[in-house]
Amino acid sequence: MKKIIVPIDFSDCSRNALKNAIMVAERMNMELVLLHSFMLPVATTDGTPLIVGSMIDDLQEASESSMANFIKKTPELDRVKYSTEITAGLLLSALTDVLEKHDVAYVIMGTHGASGLKKVFMGSNAYTVIKNVECPVIALPEDADITKMKKIAMSGDYKHSPAAHSIEPVIALTKAFFAHLSVIHIDQDKDLEHDEIEIAKSLEKYLKKVNHSFHFKRDYDVEDGLLAFSKEENIDLLVMISRHHSFIDRIARGSETKRLVMDIPMPLMIMPE
Repeated sequence: MKKIIVPIDFSDCSRNALKNAIMVAERMNMELVLLHSFMLPVATTDGTPLIVGSMIDDLQEASESSMANFIKKTPELDRVKYSTEITAGLLLSALTDVLEKHDVAYVIMGTHGASGLKKVFMGSNAYTVIKNVECPVIALPEDADITKMKKIAMSGDYKHSPAAHSIEPVIALTKAFFAHLSVIHIDQDKDLEHDEIEIAKSLEKYLKKVNHSFHFKRDYDVEDGLLAFSKEENIDLLVMISRHHSFIDRIARGSETKRLVMDIPMPLMIMPE
């Protein structure tokens, strides 16, 4: 059975991500892995190491107790199969280890204090995870709800023909929620070129079994155009295929002039190429 990993830090934000993940797991017949990683103190101000075996044991025990309490307060978990993973170290390292052990379909995680895409990526765990794992990641701003999503948008640049496996996760998600998938292309040019039309046609063959439509929007700024489309169409989940993470990096470095268009609550899914 495929797994969905949910990083847990015992906050309301991670509880919200878990509740969303439970619905996805139900719809897609998947199992959850609740992952918690705790940090170890490394040294005092004078550089003297502090880590001792008993300290690790104490932190492990405290984390296990917190996880048990967290689960007790999430009765929705009774609806799905789940397991827990608790380990010492950075989240990325813990996540990488879990990915090696399980057949993982998605990582679903909350983003603290993120009211818009720019804030999601600014120095957050979500940004680090998206940049470094070869697995679809769904990043959920606080209070985001995709449990009843009906509109999913996927950015299509029509410059590269995607491999079938790279878009299968979004197709499966669209089917599971009986949603509509909008493939949106943003370009400053007025018309599509021949090669772009051919790539759009190649996408069509993958999408025959899902409710979908193709859209073209003219805008001199790809990010502005994509986010504006999502807002105008009330998109529940924005999907992007990561190519060298250029889009994400541009958002992370975005100027204040883009603040208004970026500061919208937008659940985001990044799929590796």
